[in-house]
Formats: sequence, structure tokens, C-alpha cells
Amino acid sequence: MLFIAVGINYMDRVNLSIASTAIQADLGISGVQLGWLMSAFTWAYLFAQIPGGWLLDRFGTQGFYALLILTWSAATFAMGFGALPIIGSAAAVFGLLLVCRLILGLAQAPSFPANAKIAAMWLPHHERARGIGTYSIGQYVVIALMTPLLGYLMGIFGWSSVFFLTGGLGLVFAVYWWLRYRDPQNSRHANQAELDYISDAGRFGQVVIAEEGKHKVSWAEVRFVMRHRRFWAICFTHFAATSILYFFLTWFIIYLEQGLGLSTASVGVLASFPYLLAAVGVLFGGVLSDMLFKRRVSLVWSRKVPIVSGLAFSSLIFLCNFYESSPTVVVVILSLAFFANAYSNLGWTAMSDILPKKMIGTVGGVFNICGNMAGILTPIMFGLFIDMNGNFHGAMYYLSIVAFAGALCFLFLVDNLDEIDLSAMPERG
Repeated sequence: MLFIAVGINYMDRVNLSIASTAIQADLGISGVQLGWLMSAFTWAYLFAQIPGGWLLDRFGTQGFYALLILTWSAATFAMGFGALPIIGSAAAVFGLLLVCRLILGLAQAPSFPANAKIAAMWLPHHERARGIGTYSIGQYVVIALMTPLLGYLMGIFGWSSVFFLTGGLGLVFAVYWWLRYRDPQNSRHANQAELDYISDAGRFGQVVIAEEGKHKVSWAEVRFVMRHRRFWAICFTHFAATSILYFFLTWFIIYLEQGLGLSTASVGVLASFPYLLAAVGVLFGGVLSDMLFKRRVSLVWSRKVPIVSGLAFSSLIFLCNFYESSPTVVVVILSLAFFANAYSNLGWTAMSDILPKKMIGTVGGVFNICGNMAGILTPIMFGLFIDMNGNFHGAMYYLSIVAFAGALCFLFLVDNLDEIDLSAMPERG
């Protein structure tokens, strides 16, 4: 179920980039305006991280998550009305799209803390990286499969079809989630032996299996957790990985069309390859990390190997600048870079390792703010470099520098991934 939820989540983020060229032509908006429209999602997404995480910790993951999916899917569906004559002027259409993207960001804000919380409830340490990797490939597989289809439908029915289809699928899934998902302690499919196995030496029983809402998070605990250097190091590493991800969610298709001069028909097919390799990469990273941990490699090094090597390899994305006359070579470089970026995608795994389980929603929101600042900076940086230079070269160098800095940060600043012990908090005098 998380596989599908993550796939719908990211499809509703990336669908704007699929329709962006048609929207830009219809509305007559500039590249800078398009960049701000793309980043509007992230402004709202970041704003709602901490309150969204608090609501998640307060109300749990069944009905609240269903409400989130319902809300963001309705906003996506409403974007399709922008192509219809009933809206009126181009300014009104732009306003509708902007408001819907803001609602999308607000509703999706608690989604990845919710995913991490569900993974922490259902999976012990030695299976968690692989489990998170398995559901995370949904974001790549769904985009890879849907991009050619949405491009084809857009050519026949116009850009509204992109949002009607993706939003409609989400509305249906929201109902399914509400009817089917239960936490382990409330699931009729989990017997006592399975609950004992999940418990991971009793930690599940101490925190997660307790009734939702009983474990309140104090701001003193939040401040204590945020004093740890490794917390901020993981946050920056997540920012680095997410910077490349947001390139593929926003400017990637435009880069293929404008940077490489490819036709819309060619883009629909070629755009799938990086996402398919990324799907393999994110699963590979999780399997590799869990395999190392099972072979008695320390927890911190089981996470460092895929995270550091993946970010270092993905920093080679700048090589695209030297092969723009050979689109096939560029797509190969992009595919390999996205594969490496995806198998380094263990930031949530590392964060769930160090956070007390009751704090994953609240403090996980802070972590997600740091990572998803890239969703604001990446689209804007691309627009600035393109306006200044008339090409994508500077933007590609920017991605490479950030990715390599993220690799160095995790390598040297994360010394262990032991869970932060709240009992070590200094007592108030």
C-alpha cells in the first residue's frame, strides 16, 4: 500500500512538469513564472511540515493519512479545470494552478513522516532499509509508467487530462487506504508471533504498539534531539540527495526539450529510462544496507556505504554539459546519476534509526523541511542559471557540487546511528 501511496504522491508532484510546456504556451507565462509555479508546492510543503507532523503524531496513520491523500488528490483533479473555458483569463488559470499547488504541498507535508512512522511500526532494524527502499521505488516506477501515457493523452485531450487522471486515481486510493490500512496492533493480519518479531528486542512494545496519541512530544525533547550534530548532518545529506531528485521532478522534461532539442514524442519515451533505473537504484540501496547490517557491519557503515557512494557517483551529472550534441549519451548519464542518487536515498532510514519512535512525526517534519528546501532552491537556481547563461551548464554544476558536499557531510559528520536516548536529557532545575 505504501508503494502505491508513494507513487501517487510523486506523480501528483511531477505531473505539472509533464504539462508545463503546454501550459506555458497557453498562458503565455515566462520561464521564471513557471519556476515559481513549480516551487509553490514546496513553499506550502515546508510550511506545513512541523504542524503536519504534530497532527500525525496526534491522530495516527489510518484516517489522517486517508484524509491527506483525499485532499491532495482533489487539488490535483481541480487543476484540470484550468484548461476549460469556465475559468476565463490566463491570470485566473494561473491563480487556480497556484492555489492548487499550494494545497497539494500542505496536504503532502506529513506524508513521508507518515511513511517512515509506518515503516518503524511494521519493520525491525534489519529489514527497515530494504522495506523503505521497496515502497520508495513506487515514486519512480509510477512516474516511469505514467509519463508516456500522460504525454499521449495530453496530445489527444489536452493538458487537463494529465490532472484529471492523476487526481482521480488518488481519490479512489484514498478510500481504499481508509478501508484497508491498520497499524500492527489493530491489524487482524498480524498475530502475536509477528508482533513479537517486529518488536526488535522490545522497542516496538515500549513506544510504537501503544495506542496512538498517548505519547505526547514535548518541545524540550525536540530541542534535545536537535542539539545532536548527526541530526543536522543527516538533514543536509537529505537536502543534497533531494536536490537532484527535484531536478527530475521539475526541470528534467524541459531540459530534454529545450536543452537537448528533443521532440515531445521522443521525450515521452526517453524520460522513462532514468526513472526506471532510479527504481532499481532505490531498491538496491535498501538491499545493500540491510545485507551489510546482517553481515555484522555496524549500523552506521551499513548506511554510509550506499549513501556516500551514491551521492558521490551522482555528482558526475555535470558530465551532461559535454555531450549535449549526443542526446543518447546524455540520457545514459542522467539515468546512471539518478540510479546512484536513488540508491543513496536512505535519509529517512537513517533518521528513523536515531529518532525515538514517538518523535518521528514531529522531528521528522523538521528533517523534511531541510531536505525539501531543495524543492525551492533547485527550480529557482535552474531558472537563474538559464536566464544568465542561456543554457543548463551552471545548473548542472550546482547539482554536482551539492551532491558531493552531501557525500562528504555524511561520511565525516555522522559518527553513529544509535537511537537518541531521551533519558539523557538534562533535568530542569
